[in-house]
Amino acid sequence: MTAGSITLQQAGISYRLYARPHDALLEWLLRRPRHRTFHALKDISLTLEPGTSLGLVGDNGAGKSTLLRLLAGNLVPTEGYCKINGCRAALLELGSGLHPEYSGLENARLGLALRGLEPAAIEHALPEVLAFAGLGDFIHQPLKQYSSGMVVRLGFSIAIQASPDVLIVDEALSVGDQYFQKRSLDRMRQILDQGATLVFCSHNLYQVREMCTQAVWLEQGRIRLMGAAQTVVDAYQDSTRAKTLPPSATTPALPQTETATTPQASALPAIPPMPRLLTVVLAGDRQAAETGAASPDEPDLPGYRTHTAFAVEVTLQTAGMALEDLHVGIVLRRNDDVQCFGISTLHDGFRLENSADGSARVCFSIPQLPLLSGRYCLEVWLIDASGVHVYDARERCCPFRVRQDSQQQGIGLCWIPHQWQNRGLEA
Repeated sequence: MTAGSITLQQAGISYRLYARPHDALLEWLLRRPRHRTFHALKDISLTLEPGTSLGLVGDNGAGKSTLLRLLAGNLVPTEGYCKINGCRAALLELGSGLHPEYSGLENARLGLALRGLEPAAIEHALPEVLAFAGLGDFIHQPLKQYSSGMVVRLGFSIAIQASPDVLIVDEALSVGDQYFQKRSLDRMRQILDQGATLVFCSHNLYQVREMCTQAVWLEQGRIRLMGAAQTVVDAYQDSTRAKTLPPSATTPALPQTETATTPQASALPAIPPMPRLLTVVLAGDRQAAETGAASPDEPDLPGYRTHTAFAVEVTLQTAGMALEDLHVGIVLRRNDDVQCFGISTLHDGFRLENSADGSARVCFSIPQLPLLSGRYCLEVWLIDASGVHVYDARERCCPFRVRQDSQQQGIGLCWIPHQWQNRGLEA
């Protein structure tokens, strides 16, 4: 095995659960089972080559943290095989491996020593650790006086300093501020580019999708789905949304698309198809789209011109749901993932109305499209009245192209109303 590789073959971790504490003693004395076996992990098989990034998704209690502890070496499999090759570093929970009575500086020295650095190497690495943590004078204070975010800063800075072959990161980073999260994600990308292997667990599915090439969806200690990160995250989101729908909110299943690898398909029920509640259609100035705005290399891609009418028609299946709890959000996104504009009926105070067939139809229109030349797509969301829960979503759908008539309309992302004025010097 090369450094940074991970191999698990039917690995599992189980625990004995006793109804009463003294049952363990009776079991030992009588040599008769008085427990039931709980499988925290069961039949986990996967192989990761160096440079691979794996995301873990699943509900609370699915076994994600247990799998991370197994990979970190904190747990030994009770069945199967687990082999990690190379130096590994793990950030699993707040304060793991840190002493609350020691100062941040003392903890940094201790953490680097536990990772195998010699005294001279520790002193050489300390300035970089302290600079990345950004704790200032608090580095000399006891760890017990730190906030949770400060603890994570220090723990992550120590973990990444030894240039690990395998980096294992749990949800702990979520307590850091946005600036530190950005620096941490950038650093993880650098470690990946150097050929290390990343195992990343987060409830932020956007980060999993963007950071990881592969993903595993855990359910009740087993692999529900494994494959490309985009495919697995989409399937998990579909399943999560389906749990919030009333039984009457059903629509015909979509045709089968790309499938991911399911190692234990025979042992688990099939993934239920997600009832789709949104239908999205591009509209607007179709005449402009048909008279030269389309791209010659993508003739079927809808085209628009800058300053022409643009519209999106959205149909909602509302059976079984209160209409006052439903809102539509729309995002215009460029193909380099720049979010150009986003708005929702919730923000605008617009109330949806039912049609005669029980659905709701709404049209979002822009009289004069301000976007300049480029390839764009839509994101359409069906959210609740709090703006937090998502019933359904169409991410990166309805691609279209925009062309401007001339460079005189400006350069960049969009056209902004403006004016020029001469300002003469006063006598």
